[in-house]
Amino acid sequence: MDSRLRKVPAAPRAWSRIGICAVLLFALSILRAAAAPIDAAQLDPARHYQLARIDFSGLSAFSAEQIKSIMTLKERPWYQIWKPLPPFSKSSLEDDLSNIRRFYEAHGYYDVATSYRLEARRNAITVLIAIHQGRATRVAVLRVTVAGNAPTPRQLDLALKMPLKEHDIFDQTAYQDTAQTLLNTYKSHGYAHAVVQRRAIVTIAERRATVYYQIIPGERCVFGTTAIVGLHKVSSELVRRQLVYKTGELFDIRKLAASREALVALNLFNSVDIQPGTDPTNGAVIPITVALSEGPKHTINGGIGYNTQTQFNATLGWNDYNFIGGGRQFSVTGAYSNVTSVFDAKLLQPDFITPPLSLTLEGSGQQQSYQTYTAYIVGLDPHLDYKFTRFLTGALGWRLEYLKFNSVNPSTIAAIGGFRSNGILSGPFASLNFDDTEDPFNPQQGERVSLLANVSSHSFGADYRYWRALADARKYVPLGWRTVLAGRARIGLEDTLSHIDDIPLSERFYSGGEGSVRGYGLRRIGPLSLSNDPLGGRSLVETSVELRRPIVWKLIGAVFFDCGQVALQSFDLRVDSLQCGYGPSLGLNSPVGPINFYLGFPTQKPRGDSNWQFYLSIGQYF
Repeated sequence: MDSRLRKVPAAPRAWSRIGICAVLLFALSILRAAAAPIDAAQLDPARHYQLARIDFSGLSAFSAEQIKSIMTLKERPWYQIWKPLPPFSKSSLEDDLSNIRRFYEAHGYYDVATSYRLEARRNAITVLIAIHQGRATRVAVLRVTVAGNAPTPRQLDLALKMPLKEHDIFDQTAYQDTAQTLLNTYKSHGYAHAVVQRRAIVTIAERRATVYYQIIPGERCVFGTTAIVGLHKVSSELVRRQLVYKTGELFDIRKLAASREALVALNLFNSVDIQPGTDPTNGAVIPITVALSEGPKHTINGGIGYNTQTQFNATLGWNDYNFIGGGRQFSVTGAYSNVTSVFDAKLLQPDFITPPLSLTLEGSGQQQSYQTYTAYIVGLDPHLDYKFTRFLTGALGWRLEYLKFNSVNPSTIAAIGGFRSNGILSGPFASLNFDDTEDPFNPQQGERVSLLANVSSHSFGADYRYWRALADARKYVPLGWRTVLAGRARIGLEDTLSHIDDIPLSERFYSGGEGSVRGYGLRRIGPLSLSNDPLGGRSLVETSVELRRPIVWKLIGAVFFDCGQVALQSFDLRVDSLQCGYGPSLGLNSPVGPINFYLGFPTQKPRGDSNWQFYLSIGQYF
């Protein structure tokens, strides 16, 4: 036998593996012993214990984050590893258990039971809370009565929806909100002195609740005189023009809310408070007090940022909120990024002819540097805006612009059939926007719908002759457990009124990238030229679906699936050949909206592109 083989025997290797396993088992046993269960009575009052972690079992109706939000004991955030663990208090824990039971009872779970056990590792305590929520108590009977001969809530508002209904879980928040909804219904129809009394009988053994609401409307009232206080530099006449009610009109609390919104929109006041009062001589007349605190007339704002599409960007703006009096707003803004640079001046005249109507005169100059072209655009865009309702606005205006395009590859020109390198765009445009979401930065429910159309023609003195229409719809649906389903659909159509080259390159539809279809580079969806430049198109279809849910602290997690396609021809919505992208995202809530990180993967990678795309942006995609 070769002597060299005897120098590396097999047995020591086997023994070394056994030794490693033994060491690991020994370490695990030490860790288990170090985190051994401990009875609360065994806690030494002379020692200072720290809270390591809080775990739950038995959760179903509510999440751990919801329960932790009502507790006084707070874990150390996972990312603050440099900070010491927070103190642990047995009395605080017992108070928290009472808070948890009250929380469940407030949401209809009256036979909830809680227990806990502790695990200690030296001075660090892990709290294990077990929750048995039991069955929910539901509303078996819900009755609404009205005193006197006043109309019923349904007669006042056929579309009335009450937060609490029969067979619902008896949630005290919904119970209180229903009383407020009934009260608002009557105060919106002249009954300024209305009172709503509520009573609930809960039979815990049968898990049923009987709920009564009695409405005492009182007499119908009208608006009285309005007193305005707190003005120094702003004229009272400007304030009165924003009030959507008039003396002698039937009292309607909704008009007070609309008046407040109109005053806030002036950007002249730090605070706006509108309160109804009482007239000791006539209870049917409701005087109003408008209390205002004036803010600065001028502001300067600016910011710098970065995202993966436009890279470095910066903005600087100056605003005058009472330009030459009358509540006129004048602003000058400059913005720069690696893709677009814009200088914009805007004058807004509120209450143009009639209070819901405003006039905007806007002039701008911009440079666009995309892969397909470089554009220089100078324009004047006056428009009238009308606010139909709180949620619905419309605009009608005129686009007058001069456009010049450079750096267009010959292969791109050949693929789209030619283009006009410079010329005038002139013609009317109109838009309609509906938005009943509750948060402009991070909506949790509601809808947004926008329609935009414009036309440019020789009849209006234009070189470019075409029409363009774009529709965008977004919906946000809460699914429970703080999870939101967000959906978006966009359709764009345009066509030339003469030759193919009469549609400006900047007005063609493009898809892909930030705010569009994730997983693709900027404008990389759809046909590409031989030089690998996006061609854009005259038809666009896009759709997105996203599930969003808070994870921990201020972090938000999401998964998304986006699809889109661009076609060279008009009226060619290629839903059968969509290019899609999918992936996860992580967001951080901030005062300016969620800061989101997206990782997208394309289903059809464009030639020369990456197999994945990373995006960083502020605010939700949609």
